[in-house]
Amino acid sequence: MKIDLGDKQLLVARWGGRVFAADTWCTHEEADLSLGLLSEGTVVCPLHRARFRLKDGAVLEGPEGDPPESIPPLRTHKVRVEGAEVYLVE
Repeated sequence: MKIDLGDKQLLVARWGGRVFAADTWCTHEEADLSLGLLSEGTVVCPLHRARFRLKDGAVLEGPEGDPPESIPPLRTHKVRVEGAEVYLVE
């Protein structure tokens, strides 16, 4: 799910009982990651298939199969969950 905070947009996803928040734009060519595939705690960019780990933003696969170090990691954000509410902790 993409959340618009005015000055930034975040990708918020639940996986394995945890909630993750990350910048919504791919670090390669600014594709919208909220349109990507979520699987096994990762998100795959819908444009060039770069794959990022949601818990820490690590690049697991670069765009179009390039090495992970070919692009910067995804910025992630700490969250706190209270009931049905999710809060950014910054």
